[in-house]
Amino acid sequence: MFVWVAVASVALALLRGGRVERLATFPFLHVWLVFAAFGVQLVMHLPMFTRLEPVRAAAPYLYPSAFCLLLVCFAFNRHAPGAAWLATGVLANLLVIVANGGKMPVDGQALAALGFPELRDAFAAGLSLTNTVIGPGTRLPWLGDIFVGSPPFPRPTIFSPGDVLLAVGAFVLVQRTMVAPRGERPEARAGEAA
Repeated sequence: MFVWVAVASVALALLRGGRVERLATFPFLHVWLVFAAFGVQLVMHLPMFTRLEPVRAAAPYLYPSAFCLLLVCFAFNRHAPGAAWLATGVLANLLVIVANGGKMPVDGQALAALGFPELRDAFAAGLSLTNTVIGPGTRLPWLGDIFVGSPPFPRPTIFSPGDVLLAVGAFVLVQRTMVAPRGERPEARAGEAA
C-alpha cells in the first residue's frame, strides 16, 4: 500500500510543479530510526530469522519496538509537514498491537475473500509472529487490519486505520516538501516582475 501511495504522491507533486531534489534534501532528523524500524520488521518476516527460538521468544516485544522507533523518529521531526498524521498512525498501530500480545489483528473473512484462506488459518493457529485473526477476544479490533484495498491498488491488500493515517501523513509530507510555496515558485516571481 505504502509504495503505491508514495508513487502517487510523488507523481502528483511533479504535476503540481514539484521537484524531487527538494524531497531529497529535506532536513529529516535521525532517519536511521526509520531504517532500524524496517530492519526489525524484516527480521520478523524472514524465515531465516523467524525459525530462531530467541527471535520467536522476543517477538511480542520486537514487533512493537519497530513502531516505537518510528514514534521516536517522528517526535524528533514533529515540525515536518505531515508529522502529526504519521505519528498518530504509528501510535494507532502500536496500541492495537500491544493490546493483542504483540500482534496485529487481521480480519479473517477479508483474508479469505481476497483468496488467502491459508494465511487466515496460519494466523489463527498462531504461526505468525506479527499477525493474528480478529476474534471474540481481540482488543481494539477496529484499529486492526480491517480495510480491504482493491483497485486502484494493483494487488489486493488489507490495512488498518493507522495505515490510512500513515498514508495521509506521507502524502502531506511529499506534497508540502516537493512543491514550493506559491511565493517561492518561479512563475509567481515572474508574474510579480511583469
